[in-house]
Amino acid sequence: MVVTSGLAGPAAADAPATPVAASCSADRPVHTVLPTRAPLVDWSENLGVDGAGNLWVSRVYRNAVEKYDSNGQLVTSVPVTSPGAVRLGPDGLLYVTFGNSPFTGLTSQGGVVRFDPAASTPQPEVFISGLGQANGAAFDGDGNLYVADTSANSVERIRPDGSIDAAWTDSARTALSANGSGADGVVVAGRTLYVTLLESQTARVVALPIDDPARATVAVDLSPATLTPPLLPDDLAIGADGLLYIATGTGQLVRADPAAHTSCVLLSGEPLTSVVLSPTDNSVLILGTEFGDVLKTHITY
Repeated sequence: MVVTSGLAGPAAADAPATPVAASCSADRPVHTVLPTRAPLVDWSENLGVDGAGNLWVSRVYRNAVEKYDSNGQLVTSVPVTSPGAVRLGPDGLLYVTFGNSPFTGLTSQGGVVRFDPAASTPQPEVFISGLGQANGAAFDGDGNLYVADTSANSVERIRPDGSIDAAWTDSARTALSANGSGADGVVVAGRTLYVTLLESQTARVVALPIDDPARATVAVDLSPATLTPPLLPDDLAIGADGLLYIATGTGQLVRADPAAHTSCVLLSGEPLTSVVLSPTDNSVLILGTEFGDVLKTHITY
């Protein structure tokens, strides 16, 4: 999510709107992994981990993706325009969405770059261009890359050769439009793609079957439509328990069960942008923030 100022039909209507429970954990400690150097300027839009276990942070307002080692030391900075998601590809390269801004969405200047994370000076190359506000991203088991276009409220399916699966993408766009707006975070679990709708009145997460996106359903509504302001679901991850862990722009880390359509708040604090599992301990979640800090917290499975 980037702030500048401030299935279809029947399945969406029949899904239960489940308010967020008050809490599913009391006094959960949160630790700062990387303190912000300049509040907001350091906005940590997204997080990724490479094959060697290094943490990569998208600094959307710095137009850079930064690599940190296990000691929290900044190793290198790769220039990327308004970067979003950072995802390790099946080929060992890092794929980063770029053009994550509303203006880019209007001018179709978004896309994806890729580079070798092990290089001493990584050289990003364009994997695909001509997208809108390229934001969240995830790979499936077949090597297809899914990119959320927030401005178009769509998810683009990009084949391993860099071409767009237009039929799949059109079907997904129609299904998402029936459920809300602001497609933002995406994550793959088996043959299902979960998509957060940042601008939904109920903070909705949609389940898109990879094999038939037209049969989309509501995975969970994180908050009732009467909640003002609503939660702002941003990036998300799959835990070792198979549940969804969702960062919200209103400052909550939410755990959701898409099968039971239920959710609860793990912690509340500064506005969150992203979440990733620690490469060394899947009971640790690393969190990106709008303020620029990178945080961590432990969860119990």
